[in-house]
Amino acid sequence: MKSINFLCLILFISSCNGTGHNLYHIDPRSFNDNRITLSEIADDIKYIQLDNIIPIGITYAFKMTEEYIYLSIKDVGIVQYEHNGKFVRKVGSRGKGPGEYRYGMNFTVDELSGNVFVLDPGIVKIYSPSGIFLKDISLKEYDGSLGFRDIEIYNSLLFFPDYLSTGHSKYCWVFLDTLGHFVSMKKNSVPPFKPGIEMVGGTYKFENNLFYYNYYNDTIFSISPDLSNSAAYLFAQGNHRWTDGKIEGLDPRSTSFISQVYRLFRVGRMFETDKFIVVVFAYQERFAICLIDKKTKKTFLANKYEETTGSNTKYKPYIINDLDGGMPLTEDLTYYAVNEKEYITTLINPINLKVHVSGNEFKNKVNIYPEKKKDLEKLANSLKETDNPVLVLVSLKK
Repeated sequence: MKSINFLCLILFISSCNGTGHNLYHIDPRSFNDNRITLSEIADDIKYIQLDNIIPIGITYAFKMTEEYIYLSIKDVGIVQYEHNGKFVRKVGSRGKGPGEYRYGMNFTVDELSGNVFVLDPGIVKIYSPSGIFLKDISLKEYDGSLGFRDIEIYNSLLFFPDYLSTGHSKYCWVFLDTLGHFVSMKKNSVPPFKPGIEMVGGTYKFENNLFYYNYYNDTIFSISPDLSNSAAYLFAQGNHRWTDGKIEGLDPRSTSFISQVYRLFRVGRMFETDKFIVVVFAYQERFAICLIDKKTKKTFLANKYEETTGSNTKYKPYIINDLDGGMPLTEDLTYYAVNEKEYITTLINPINLKVHVSGNEFKNKVNIYPEKKKDLEKLANSLKETDNPVLVLVSLKK
């Protein structure tokens, strides 16, 4: 998956008006350095080789439904696969003509209808389950000067989060129905400001709720099926948080800018499982995956010392794969749940897998499932370096 540039992921200023006394505060200063491996959270792992019919380069977005796998691929568009990795079709096509999308970087899939909704600047393109263009929905009445950057479907409604990246957004989010009619919105309560640099936020779905956070608000919001919202968690306040005035006017390429960003808490990805809150973050010298036990609030860090020339970050995200000795899980994780079973997914390049399997660390390591280790070695040896990525499907413990 496309790597996240953590120098551009900047967090947050305080703007939550609720008390939040009983809510869990996510605070990187209190993350304990407990180690955790894959076998402690997962009980199985599966590898799915994706067809080579269309070459997969940089991927922007990944979606997995009960029936299909979808990828948004740079210079290609949106591509659909079966769960066994067999190519199904391209969804629409990139271009500037009628029914085409210019970028197609972000999209969502309605599992009830099978329709695919592709987000482009100021517009949504709707495609049928067979990939045929159906209609446009204009967003110009609702989005800001930079436009919505994400799209999600929730309870058969289209959800458009605004992460306040311009500093003067009207809404935190907007809901439209799939015909483009306005349904609901949440007004932005953060006073206008000059951000100095574009910032992003995040959304994720867990069980029946939709979650949203932006980088100028303490609150991680939970949105219910009736579209009401409440605070689910809070980002702890302190000097590790971003404020709108801290770097205004600084060149993002300057040493001064980088040194300030280095001291701040930057969230790259966040999701939940039945047992954990999972946060991929950078803070000071650490770039890591933090798993927060929902019951005990005990924190576990998954990272590895790997100092990189020209970077202040000395630790990289790294969940050791002791199930079959395969490649570790890093920052590009997604959550998928179906039929009360939970999974974490990621994509790996064949060349990286082949290098890993040929190394002494893999050959000498004792794993939970020796037979799966043999199967993985066989898979790696069968792959060409130029093959498309392999989807890793990790089954989480109940």
